[in-house]
Amino acid sequence: MINILVTPSKEEDGILQEVVDFLSSRTQCQVTHLTSSPQALKFPGLEIHLNEQTVYRDGVLVPMTYHEFFTLAYLASHPGWVFSKEQIYEAVWKEAGGNCEGAVTNIISQLRHKLNPDNPKEGYIRTVVNSGYRFEGEP
Repeated sequence: MINILVTPSKEEDGILQEVVDFLSSRTQCQVTHLTSSPQALKFPGLEIHLNEQTVYRDGVLVPMTYHEFFTLAYLASHPGWVFSKEQIYEAVWKEAGGNCEGAVTNIISQLRHKLNPDNPKEGYIRTVVNSGYRFEGEP
């Protein structure tokens, strides 16, 4: 495993973050420090506070388990990107293999119900048939 220490300028941050995300998802490369990372991800009706590991839906705290929070944070950090169950499992559980199908499916279901209890299938997380899941910035 390779560890990288990164301290980008504000201009370099956007491009660098895309490179870091790409490398992290496809290699054994791990970023240990990225000083200009956002403290919170904000979407209409949803705030994800990364340092505090908290989620607010319409200003109300939504309790989350470890795997729920980090699955949501992983997907929301890349809005519009499609991730397979295997990619999500490896990123959140930090291991390859295992029961990724059942584990990820269960966590996605729990997140959908917590974030949009009235209509879970129409929330922030969408299924991409035969591919995986995608986070959309608006439910």
